[in-house]
Amino acid sequence: MPRLIAVLVLPFLLLSCSRMPNRGAEEKKYQLKGVVVRLDPQLQTATIKHGPIEGWMEAMTMEFPVPSKEEFARLQQGQTIHATVLVRDLDYHISDIKIEPSN
Repeated sequence: MPRLIAVLVLPFLLLSCSRMPNRGAEEKKYQLKGVVVRLDPQLQTATIKHGPIEGWMEAMTMEFPVPSKEEFARLQQGQTIHATVLVRDLDYHISDIKIEPSN
């Protein structure tokens, strides 16, 4: 009986391990400067029109997850921000958000 349970459970364990993110991948940090175009409170994402992110991508407008509820709550459409983009494999998000004072 224990052998049967192991045979039934093992494929599920292997499948779940294969879908886990690569925790060994190095997290890279990049600096972003841009303008908040749109906020999605449900997904906690900010669409930002940003300049080139040196070493990572050209200037464009794209969504960035903002994991910190406190940082997300401070954001408003139209603000110019500086932030750190944290990238690991295909996952990315922004943190250390600093809002430029409006003139």
